Amino acid sequence: MLTALEIGMVMVSLGVALRLVRLPKAGQASLVTAVCLAVMLVGFTQPAVAGAVNGDALTSGQKDLNETLQSTPQGNQYQGIEYADAKGTPLGDQEITDRVESKVPDELKVSVSNGSVRLSGKVTDRSTAQAIINDVKAIPGVHEVAYDLGLRG
Repeated sequence: MLTALEIGMVMVSLGVALRLVRLPKAGQASLVTAVCLAVMLVGFTQPAVAGAVNGDALTSGQKDLNETLQSTPQGNQYQGIEYADAKGTPLGDQEITDRVESKVPDELKVSVSNGSVRLSGKVTDRSTAQAIINDVKAIPGVHEVAYDLGLRG
């Protein structure tokens, strides 16, 4: 949802615009109505978009399609980016790196920068890759996980 500060900024901008543009009263009313509708539309759609990005608002068919799109046509590569919503006290990059390295196979390369985790290397299959990604997303302080994983099987 839009914050009070954002709504206030929109209203101040609207007031300034109405002062600068000399419209008849009917034109001003139309402009105010259009801005209010735009604010409501943005305010109500933001949570839905955030849920869709994280997969919360996706149907099972959409999730299947997303899984298909994350694999290469040959089925030997699994790549993408997922956003985390881990609870708890956020950890620093070094702590995140230590935890990730303890959870993933040694042959995976791990890099962490400002809570963004990058994984690359090879795993046995897609379900193993997804399990690793879900484990990493559960670490407090992780904001996103980008991955480019080769599939052996």
